[in-house]
Amino acid sequence: MASTQAAAGAKARGIGEAALEHADRNHVIAVIAGALGIVSQSFQHPELIIAGLIYALTESPMLVALVTLINKAGALGPQLVAGSILEHQVRRMPYFVVMTWLRAAAYTALLVALWMLSRQVETSSLIVFFAAYLVSSVIGGTAHITHMDMVGRMIPSDRLGSFFGAKNALGNILAIVAGLVIIQPVLGALEVPVNYLLLTGIGAAVMIVDMTLFSRCREVDGPRATKKTSLAESLQRGFRWLKSDHNYRMYIWSRVGFRFNYLGLAFFIPYGTQRLGGRESANLAILGGIMVASMQISRVVTSALWGKMADRRGFRACLLAGGICFVIAPALALTAPMLPEVFSVDIPGTPAALDLPLAVYLVALLAIGAAIQGTALGGQYFLVSSAPPHRRPSYLGFANTITSPLTLLPIGGAVLAQVAGMSGLFILLCFTGFLSLGAAWFMRNEHTHSDEQADQD
Repeated sequence: MASTQAAAGAKARGIGEAALEHADRNHVIAVIAGALGIVSQSFQHPELIIAGLIYALTESPMLVALVTLINKAGALGPQLVAGSILEHQVRRMPYFVVMTWLRAAAYTALLVALWMLSRQVETSSLIVFFAAYLVSSVIGGTAHITHMDMVGRMIPSDRLGSFFGAKNALGNILAIVAGLVIIQPVLGALEVPVNYLLLTGIGAAVMIVDMTLFSRCREVDGPRATKKTSLAESLQRGFRWLKSDHNYRMYIWSRVGFRFNYLGLAFFIPYGTQRLGGRESANLAILGGIMVASMQISRVVTSALWGKMADRRGFRACLLAGGICFVIAPALALTAPMLPEVFSVDIPGTPAALDLPLAVYLVALLAIGAAIQGTALGGQYFLVSSAPPHRRPSYLGFANTITSPLTLLPIGGAVLAQVAGMSGLFILLCFTGFLSLGAAWFMRNEHTHSDEQADQD
């Protein structure tokens, strides 16, 4: 009886009995493939690897900022277009395979562009690089929307939390190992730009392995839109969803808050080293490494925790927990420099010492890592499980496309930090943390989209 009810519920969410037969196999393959995708991002991280190479070659902060903007806007902006093209197809796997080949070609072009730029930095080589990077980002965003839709078609909703949690936990563990065993040694042993080019090439290869492995999942026919719609029609449908779907509306507000709160990730380490690290550059580097390690540990541990919470209590619990952590993190960061030292304990293997201000600041970093993981996992769970099965690509794509202009926020954050100081920026982040928390609070843990409206759409 229970299995019959589970199958009926899964079918209502777009998971038919034929897909349930392959659920265990697809779950394992998708977790491993997703973990490799996270590892690949460590090798070609836009803020650390790609931007690091561009700064080493050009010493231009504006070009470094352009890398991040192209990466985020290129991946998020076109997703509604991709979803509109995809959702009327019976199966998604053939298109995902095509995306794999296109992404391999885009990565090849990107590596050639980086090599040309490393040979001679001039206007033409910069244009070629940023054009190749934009194409790579657009294809990556298209592949992502296809991947997420397929997850919704292949993984039962009551296992989505454990899927995202296991993928993120395994991926972050492997990323930490890769950072210690490969990334850091390569950066230290080889000269610029060879070290960055090698890491980018490794990351591209791992990503193609990830996508190739995911294509081994077994897909069956699933719900699809009856007709192809234009971008204008998809936009109109998205705004109708905002009116009729309470949870979707609240999620968009949560996403706005997340984009502001994500600024903390970029400014936590500069703020911490500025207020806690003294003036010795070596000490700052040591503290930066300790802070990065703290955040990575937080993301590993909380990935598994949020995954279990999502399966047991739903997406709202994860989004609430993420919102609470987004409030706590900047508040602790503001408090830490004002605290007395009280105690001092040597940190093994480093000349740095752990005192009360640094301990509180590390807790703030643990909180920001937990907040990012909880909000991301809860949001993915919500979108995949709540979307009308035949319109899932548009449902996901609309949310990402209309919030893509918020990728410009880092520029505004930098301006605010210069005008009002780092403390002013972190005070703002406290309030935007409450925005994420409030949006999650007003969500309902059940599906709120009208089935009648979904059929009409």
